[in-house]
Amino acid sequence: MDIRQMKLKDAEKVRELELSCIKEYFADTIENKWEDLPKEWKENLGASSTNHFSSYLGSGLSFVAEEDGEIYGFIFAKILEHVFDVNKLVWIENMGVHPYVRRNAIGHKLLRETLRKGREMGAEVGHSMIQTGNVPSIMLHKKIGFFMDRREVALIDLKDPELRL
Repeated sequence: MDIRQMKLKDAEKVRELELSCIKEYFADTIENKWEDLPKEWKENLGASSTNHFSSYLGSGLSFVAEEDGEIYGFIFAKILEHVFDVNKLVWIENMGVHPYVRRNAIGHKLLRETLRKGREMGAEVGHSMIQTGNVPSIMLHKKIGFFMDRREVALIDLKDPELRL
């Protein structure tokens, strides 16, 4: 499985995978059926939407996991500048792995590559939002070194000399 920077040619496959992950999340967390949600609302969901894709594509921090031309995972991230007391922060908007290949370190590789590249670009902190019930995602973030409290925010100090990415 190759981890590489996301490209414009990936837009359709990544959109399909991101929407399937969002649908899976909605099935577990909201009472409305996907089909009942307004079309405009669904079209704007996710970092792969037409309104958001290009800003993540140009960030240098969004990656895909690909094998034999198929996309099995993605991560959307970018640098935010001057957030609170931090000059540069890696903002991780969303990540997902196809259900058939989960638990094979794909998410781990995507997250590590994003953080490694972000640190290379001068980021001091990584920031990721996680649903409180998403235990595999929480465990993944903790394994890499993120700090989490009871909120849905996971933070990692990219300046930590002990951090191995």
